Amino acid sequence: MKTLVTGATGFLGSHIVERLLEQGHEVRALARKTSDITHLKTTGAEIVIGDVEDYDSICHAVGGMEVVFHAAARVMPGWGKWEDFERETVRGTENMLRASAEAGVSRFVYVSSGTVMGEASYGETPADESAPTGIATFRYDTFYDHAKLQAEQLSIDYHKQGKLPVTVVRPCMVYGPRDRLLSDKSYRQFSVPIVVWPGKSNPRTAIVYVTDVADCIILAATSDKAVGEIYNIAPPEVVWFRDFADAMLQAIGGRKLRVSIPYSVGYLWCASMEGWARLKRQKELPYLTRSGVRFLNQGMHIDGSKARKELGWEPKVSIEEGTRHYVQWRRSQEKK
Repeated sequence: MKTLVTGATGFLGSHIVERLLEQGHEVRALARKTSDITHLKTTGAEIVIGDVEDYDSICHAVGGMEVVFHAAARVMPGWGKWEDFERETVRGTENMLRASAEAGVSRFVYVSSGTVMGEASYGETPADESAPTGIATFRYDTFYDHAKLQAEQLSIDYHKQGKLPVTVVRPCMVYGPRDRLLSDKSYRQFSVPIVVWPGKSNPRTAIVYVTDVADCIILAATSDKAVGEIYNIAPPEVVWFRDFADAMLQAIGGRKLRVSIPYSVGYLWCASMEGWARLKRQKELPYLTRSGVRFLNQGMHIDGSKARKELGWEPKVSIEEGTRHYVQWRRSQEKK
């Protein structure tokens, strides 16, 4: 199978590249000219330079491909301007859909996000693919969610209009090597002698190890049943966030003093970090944000049984094994 992966230098995209190659597929990886392709060069994938924001630059990359995995997006939840999210995620997806349709691609897999379900994923009952999508607020900490939802809807529309066979996958909380969000922040937070926890919250989560997520995405691309379908990628059982935290702490090792502070104090502390970052005109996502601490109260409760039933997908990496792999990888990077 001849495949193109966008966002190939990113966290999930790079793992999709690796898993495709391991399974014997031909892989072409799209990378911006400004991206760090050091790791990508080690995979053996064909690297082409292009930008999803520049339609002309991606037409050549799509040519001759059977399957396109579109994983490129602006991944800075809770930070940045809407114009940037719209340009990179929404318009970038529109460019990829158009180029893929014109090139006669046989399957387009759009990598969406579990966050598009918004409030539906906060309840006692897990939200499945039939749950309504939509985010109640439109503000800085939901720009990522709104952009992913708009791009998902564009992909679905292309399929309904008969322009392109599309499958949508919604990874939820992905962690593992090369992750700069959940894994990185957890590792940094739990590596200090005193672990501070905002409030008494312990939300349900939908945490899945990155190689399991990549495997599910590839199954969706190779199944005839998956054409025109949407799949949540979530674990079969409820994972409480404190269980994930305990697994990460155990993998890190060493005795830690755990201290709880009022949620309001944690929220204000994150707000102050955001304010300082804005004063410095910082473009990168701050270490702590109000969006992140709010998650500790809301969580993400999502039903991923459809992917298991229709695609035969089963996650293989436990939380204990996954956090151990991440810590081992992280420490190997720190030695370089």
